[in-house]
Amino acid sequence: MTLALCLVLSSFSLAFADKQARPVAAPNAVTATILHTNEFHGNLEPAGSNPGAARVASVIEGVRSDPAAGTVVLVDAGDMMQGSLLSNLFHGESTIDVYNQMGYEVATFGNHEFDWGQTVLAERVGEASFPFVSANIVQNDTGDCATAGWTSPAWATPWTTVTVGSGADTAVVGFIGVTSQETPYITIASATENLCFKDPAESIVHHYDDLAAAADVIVVLSHLGYPDGGYGYGLVVYGDQTLAQKLIDAGKPADLIIGGHSHTNLAAATVIGPTTITQAYYAGRRVGKATLTIDPVAATVDIAWTPLVVDPAGAEDPDILAAVAGWADDPWYQEQINRVVGYTNVDIVRNYDGDSLMGAFVNDALYNDLNTDDEPLNDADIVFNNAGGLRTDIVIPPDATLPYTLTHGILYSVLPFGNQTIVGTLTGAQILDLLNQSATLFKGALQVSGARYSFYRYTDALPNGAPWAWGAFDIQVKNPDTGFFEPLDMDREYRVATNEFLAPAGQDGFVPFKYMTDISYWGDMLDGVERWVAEAYPITSPYMGVRDGRINRVGTDSGGPIVPVTLLFHADSHGNLLQSGTYPGLSQLATLIKQERQHNPDRTLLLNAGDTIQGDAMSYFFKSAGLGYSADGTALDPALQIQ
Repeated sequence: MTLALCLVLSSFSLAFADKQARPVAAPNAVTATILHTNEFHGNLEPAGSNPGAARVASVIEGVRSDPAAGTVVLVDAGDMMQGSLLSNLFHGESTIDVYNQMGYEVATFGNHEFDWGQTVLAERVGEASFPFVSANIVQNDTGDCATAGWTSPAWATPWTTVTVGSGADTAVVGFIGVTSQETPYITIASATENLCFKDPAESIVHHYDDLAAAADVIVVLSHLGYPDGGYGYGLVVYGDQTLAQKLIDAGKPADLIIGGHSHTNLAAATVIGPTTITQAYYAGRRVGKATLTIDPVAATVDIAWTPLVVDPAGAEDPDILAAVAGWADDPWYQEQINRVVGYTNVDIVRNYDGDSLMGAFVNDALYNDLNTDDEPLNDADIVFNNAGGLRTDIVIPPDATLPYTLTHGILYSVLPFGNQTIVGTLTGAQILDLLNQSATLFKGALQVSGARYSFYRYTDALPNGAPWAWGAFDIQVKNPDTGFFEPLDMDREYRVATNEFLAPAGQDGFVPFKYMTDISYWGDMLDGVERWVAEAYPITSPYMGVRDGRINRVGTDSGGPIVPVTLLFHADSHGNLLQSGTYPGLSQLATLIKQERQHNPDRTLLLNAGDTIQGDAMSYFFKSAGLGYSADGTALDPALQIQ
């Protein structure tokens, strides 16, 4: 009997060995405070309206010092590392170190956590003194994300718990994370290789019972965004409000959703049923404060939320200020950011939706670097870069002397992602498809070197906007032998250089890059740009570029010399003159036609594709109206005789 009992007890212990122990329910209500940030983007140092980590820490310490706050738990909803020079050059190591010293306890992954690839991400997670949670990032263990299992990558865990309160009065807060399903489409393809991003609500539901058994309160750290729709890639993705409702409908509600991804500046929390939804702006400009009153016995939690404004001129925490200074004063970092590359006498600024001096500066440098080295395999007819890949302007300070020094730090801030240069083959027809997509301005105008093009984009301002017209035309490619520009040949194959975000994955909606052939890789794009800048723009010959009209937008969203023609057509009305069931009838059809004609009144054509007459009884009855009588031979009144 004793042995048998021992075996039973041992089995029980093993079964629960890796489940986090849950304290005995508190006899009294427990007060706890969750402080949260999102989209910090490595803004360790103050800059403009971004207050810097030391001021964020000062606000946090102010809450921690208040006895009424109870246990204070500090968490982050993703995109913490990528975004500033001090963080980027260290691939986020500096941000993780400062986060450790600030006392973060849980975080989830944002899409930008993958910008440097999974190897670097695993290193950063290993350096963190807090876990990263994400329930919907799993290993692609079947080769098909539709059938992938629930195994997390080694550097992630679906959920974790934090005990709050003291003595006998304790409660457990469970944190579960979800990350945007768009992540594979908004990072370089290799960064999410062999990973699947499952449906967020389904992922939470999968783990919900285990988490609920271990926790009194369920908090979702979400990097989905506040609204639905994500970045607009055509994926059916939803935000935190829909997530809350989906969990409620599944009978697995969250108590609190702490959001990120959309940089939403909420003045008050959104409440859907039992779920409170929050987000705290970005770049440390706000710290979200959720005050929880937990009654584990009654299984209730009351949540009060407010955003704490971080004053960009406010007090700085001395310890965090010193920690940031330690990274900023690092000799290697100082050497890197101050290394001289070249010189300029002009500001080099971006234009997301058109001709851009920054686009010309970067693309021309890469075009010249590829075409003047000793390697013919990387020669390129055209260089393309997406507007969103150029991350900042170069503006000469008013008190600077000319020529202005272009350092590695300045150029790194323009191209911080470490993308490799890709050279491959596209046909002229595929290039036209690319530039037609560019003309939609869905993700800005493709920046170019070695070619020039015009485009048109028109969006009707009337309600139910139509027509929406766009397209590229007058595309010309430079002949390297003559220096003249020649019309794009639809059948010719061109060698095209771009970055590894665009090709071969076709990100940002530029799908034709998926069909690029004969692809080769030629190192970090920034290295190529810097080689040419160093050679072409020394102190004796600084950059003096001007916009040259290589990207020519014709007209505006509201008009221009190109006016679209609207074609309206219908077919197979089969004589259904009157509304019946799901048939709208010709009167409703006429209303719709009139509505659409308002958008383009002088250039709308109405077409019909047949099977218009034969169908219902009224149409049949009047089929002989042109002869003066109905189908049964009855003479018609002259008013009904169709002439």
